[in-house]
Amino acid sequence: MERIPTRYEMAVFHTKAFLLQRIRGLRNLQQGIRRHAQRLDIVADDGRWQELAASRSVLWTDPTPTEQWYQLGKVENLRRAAARIDGVVLEPEAIFSFWQQVGRATSSRGFVRGRMLLEGCLIPAVGGGLCQLSNALYQAALDSGGEILERHTHSRIVPGSATAAGRDATVAWNYIDLRFRHHQRIRLSVKLTPTELVVQLFADSSGAAASTTTEPEPLRIAPIGSDHACDSCGKLACHLCDPALVELWSRRSRAFLLDGAWPEYFEWVRTNHGPNDCLFIPLDGSKWNRPNYIWPLHGFARIHTATLQTFIRAWRSRRLAAQGAERQKALLSGAEKLARAYARNLKPEMDELVVAQNLLPFLWKMGVLGGRRVRVLMHQMPIAALEATLDRAAAAHRESHTLRDFRAEPWLREAETRALDEAAEIITPHAAIARLFPGKARLLPWATPANTRTAHRGPNNRPVRILFPASTLGRKGAFELRAALTELRRDFEFKLILGGRELEGVGFWADLPIESVHEPNLADIDLVVLPTIVESQPRALLRALAAGVPVITTRESGLQENCGAEFVEAIGMEELKEAIHRHLQK
Repeated sequence: MERIPTRYEMAVFHTKAFLLQRIRGLRNLQQGIRRHAQRLDIVADDGRWQELAASRSVLWTDPTPTEQWYQLGKVENLRRAAARIDGVVLEPEAIFSFWQQVGRATSSRGFVRGRMLLEGCLIPAVGGGLCQLSNALYQAALDSGGEILERHTHSRIVPGSATAAGRDATVAWNYIDLRFRHHQRIRLSVKLTPTELVVQLFADSSGAAASTTTEPEPLRIAPIGSDHACDSCGKLACHLCDPALVELWSRRSRAFLLDGAWPEYFEWVRTNHGPNDCLFIPLDGSKWNRPNYIWPLHGFARIHTATLQTFIRAWRSRRLAAQGAERQKALLSGAEKLARAYARNLKPEMDELVVAQNLLPFLWKMGVLGGRRVRVLMHQMPIAALEATLDRAAAAHRESHTLRDFRAEPWLREAETRALDEAAEIITPHAAIARLFPGKARLLPWATPANTRTAHRGPNNRPVRILFPASTLGRKGAFELRAALTELRRDFEFKLILGGRELEGVGFWADLPIESVHEPNLADIDLVVLPTIVESQPRALLRALAAGVPVITTRESGLQENCGAEFVEAIGMEELKEAIHRHLQK
């Protein structure tokens, strides 16, 4: 039977560790060991960087309840550390120090209790589980031909682990460190997928030639439930053991990280949350009389709000123009602040997240999505697909300034792309978005508006009234509609009703009979046309369909098949002209 370490022995151990930490700290100052800058603006498909080596290790190694509390804490600690290492660029001969880069793992810095090997025992400790990351870094550095300057093995071999394979590198603040360097410029990538820790080392191909290695198979690290683990050794009287944590950490829950409310998402959230789940919303829309922030509140274990950030965001957005790059930048900045406010309240036991799309890239950048099952509430096209569509439209309509007025920064586009790739499910009522994610999209039905149409008013011989239910923008198909109606005007009498402002310049519709109406009455409308290139919420089209008004639009509108609308191709006016022609003939 193994002997339990006494409190005196542990006091001696901690005293020695304290002295060694101070000695190492002084040596670090003398040697100039420093933290390296992170370059998160470098995207994965940058041809300049060539992969040298990679290491993949599984996160969740044992589904038994007694093991899960170790793993939840471990994965949270890995998220925190990965966020400090991902994107690090090492210049030639620069020394990488694990602890200098990560910093001390303390509760004040967000680290929590996970599993740690101490004096032969697997115990709960703040920062526990970071050795999985140091193991992976060591393996990648070794396989890439790096020079290992410092590496320590674990004090006990767990069967099936990296230690048993002779490829481990334990760390303990700060005197047991992992250090290496390369003779060429290196970039580190550290990410957590829902199931794996992935470490990659890339070489700058513009410098010295890089020699690639074969990526090793993922290590299947053995569960720690053994004679030396606190949850199964049976020595509950041991002062290192804290059995109460088993109950604390086993309360796994889901967190809903939401922003603006849609009726489709309201209903889905209402019917898909449990009593242990937590709700994160900008503010209580019912309390503050803000209908766009009203979410179902009943039945959640906890509700977190970011009221101050939300009111500041609203105040700033009202001071901006309704269109343009500055507005888009301000909206992204507001989403980032909201994401940071939410991230501060995420707990390790929240191992499944439902995330609003506009928060997704910022949460990915912060590293809080790693190791979690993520579902995304998507309300617009992914940035990469959206910008590709706008670029095609801009090439077709070079006179438009709105089609070119904003493009996201490369890191933002890359972060959203990677987060969507890792997401377990895409939830949306938008049919065009759902088509981009075959096999993992859940298509919700659009909320059906009430039929508010009454009988036509006005004489039967009046011109046909065609409603364009949007502001005059290139992305809404304004150029296509203008071209089609200009040709049809020779043969038909009609009037174009504009449902928004003219933002493509004064006199855009100069050769056509138009009328601007702030709130068009569908009772006076004969045809609704929206040949949109980009659309997130086709509410005006849904109202028209519910009222029985014919609708011509594109599949980019997001309407689902068999909804009653007639679909035409976007970016081009021939199909559009023919469809309008058929309606005018009637």
